[in-house]
Amino acid sequence: MKTHLSLMQLLFLMVVVAAEKRQELYAVARGYRLTNPPMSTVGYKPSTWSAIWCLRHCLASYCASASFSKTKGICELHNVKLYDSTATFMESNDWVYLEPKSDVLTWDGWTVVLRARSDTRTSIYAAWLYDAVYMDHPLLPPRLKPGCFSSNTSRPCDNHFRSKIVSTWETAGVQLVKVVLMKNSRVRSEIIFNGTGTNKLSWFSPNRVINSTWTDLTTSSFKYFSIKGHPSARRFAIIHDYISCPKDLMWMVVIDGNEKSHVCPWDNPEITPKFLYTTKPEMSVTGNLTDFEYGDAMVILVKLHSKGYEE
Repeated sequence: MKTHLSLMQLLFLMVVVAAEKRQELYAVARGYRLTNPPMSTVGYKPSTWSAIWCLRHCLASYCASASFSKTKGICELHNVKLYDSTATFMESNDWVYLEPKSDVLTWDGWTVVLRARSDTRTSIYAAWLYDAVYMDHPLLPPRLKPGCFSSNTSRPCDNHFRSKIVSTWETAGVQLVKVVLMKNSRVRSEIIFNGTGTNKLSWFSPNRVINSTWTDLTTSSFKYFSIKGHPSARRFAIIHDYISCPKDLMWMVVIDGNEKSHVCPWDNPEITPKFLYTTKPEMSVTGNLTDFEYGDAMVILVKLHSKGYEE
């Protein structure tokens, strides 16, 4: 009897420790189930701790993620993650999405530090500056929809994803920075900057441009080329000159708010933010915006030095 009791106590202790440590092992998004065909499916008797065993099975199988049904005890192991562009999912209160803990969001070898979405009515500039708010460490907090992590811009997202790396920029080992403007899940324009020795504002500068889809960016002059831009609402601005509203020459600007005080029709939208950029390979005249479009998302990605971000 004592042996049996001791074993039960040991099992209980193991479960308690697992519960205390689980946030060190995985990130969770409640209410989501991946609908991609699973690598494998495991059944458990539904209980308070079955999700932990589902995760342990995932870790042992080197899976990318798992979906667990709380009422049926079904554990589905996947080789994709919830925010991958190829992932499909459903919303259900019966399911919990589990992912082995990852502190950074990566796309094609680059670390995403900002994924800003249009029409959220939330300032991108304020989000970039506010160091107390970030949505990783661990990744996938429940307050953001999965679409806010994805390169598929058709997925619902009502806020901006911001990484803690922005708050620790000067010690994070930033080597390269890439700004990507997207529409319909496609990259429409991009710029790569030298980020070595910069802070979270100074890297966005003409003398740090390494390469760009805009071929004249390294040979032109600028009235504005900065994240602060032309306050109070033209941020991340790359503008050659103001001549008059139809004849302004620019590459891109984030219209970050609307106080109904702007004189140009191109930066007076009802809903903000907007990502306005030329689709031509060089600076363009605003005119009636024939050579411009409004994008769905702006993404800022970084390459870190080999020692990188370890927090």
